[in-house]
Amino acid sequence: MAEATEMRMAELARRSELSVPTIKYYLREGLLQQGRRTSVNQAVYDDAHLERLRLIRALTSVAGLPLSKVREVVEAVSAEPTVIDAMAVAQDVLLGDGAQAETTGTDVKTSDVLDRVIAERGWRCERTSPAYHAAVNAVDELDQEGLTVILDRLGDYAESAEQVGRIDLDTVETVEGLEVKVRGVVLGSVLRRPLLEALVLLAQQHFAQEHFAQDFTGPGASRRR
Repeated sequence: MAEATEMRMAELARRSELSVPTIKYYLREGLLQQGRRTSVNQAVYDDAHLERLRLIRALTSVAGLPLSKVREVVEAVSAEPTVIDAMAVAQDVLLGDGAQAETTGTDVKTSDVLDRVIAERGWRCERTSPAYHAAVNAVDELDQEGLTVILDRLGDYAESAEQVGRIDLDTVETVEGLEVKVRGVVLGSVLRRPLLEALVLLAQQHFAQEHFAQDFTGPGASRRR
């Protein structure tokens, strides 16, 4: 096994692309573990510190999370949980507290709709997770707006989501280290979201030309292509 690479604060700052004052702040706040002391006022750091800083940067700069939420993820990772538990914490903080609202009377009906689809797909999901409540809320809003044409295809949407979820986990599985995996979940979720939305819009353009070709023959058709 290769020995861990040790580095001074300046190199840690350079490699993590964070300032020295920022790193020292994370040390004081307990978000970053202390380095190995070489003297009274000197310490060295290793790859574990670098990965922790990259995780913190992903949570703050990319996901835009406050330090209170960053602390939740860091503490969960520091407790050496299973990969599943660590990823669950990352998902929870990304969705935020709003997704954890209790279901209302109306939500009971829509949660039944969602539960049927989950059962059909054979998914093993936590009904107490923010992701589940976020899905219930989305189904409820679609129902209240009368968009049954979308709800009627909920199973198809779930099938597409399953493919995306499998791809996400396949990419995370290829990397080593718990913090690297959690960072992959965070970055993948935040950065993949706009990409996926854009790809859906491009697919809509493609199928619109197939289904409504006559609408693309008039003025402005070239602009849409």
